Amino acid sequence: MTARRAAAALLALLVLAELGACASGTPASPDEIARRSEPVGIAADLVYVADVDGFSLAVGSVGPYADEGMSAIWTRPRGDGLQLVTLLTSRVPEPGLPPCAELADAVELRCTVPVDGAAQVVLAGEGVDADTLRAVAETVRVPSPDDLARLFADVRAPEGPVERGDLTPGDGAPDNSVGVGG
Repeated sequence: MTARRAAAALLALLVLAELGACASGTPASPDEIARRSEPVGIAADLVYVADVDGFSLAVGSVGPYADEGMSAIWTRPRGDGLQLVTLLTSRVPEPGLPPCAELADAVELRCTVPVDGAAQVVLAGEGVDADTLRAVAETVRVPSPDDLARLFADVRAPEGPVERGDLTPGDGAPDNSVGVGG
């Protein structure tokens, strides 16, 4: 191999390594995750992401799940329908779910992904096969700053109660008191 070819091969490897690093990135800091997740009711340590090749993150699908967990859905058009991969996080284990690595083909595809800490990550699939969920399970991780930007781009924090002008003063309940004579 000539020096020129060796240099070109090394450059190609460096570019591929850099692209791989960009794809997953360095995990975001807990503070960075908390700034995005906690205003919408998701605990920072329950925020995870996955790479779902060929699927797109569904707009508006990221949000709270259970007490302080997270839900996100990836979709892909297939024929006259959609294929779905759902990622759910929670502190409360869902009993009876197999690890995704051991998931067999079945009508209902739900499995768990081992993660550190108190979180449980569940993957569910509709219109996909077990191989797809097993592949997705291998990519589950703490999000990078770029992942956070994509995950929370369309998530809006609650802005408080809506003021209505058509309700009576007080608690807004109708007055059903009995008048004179009963």
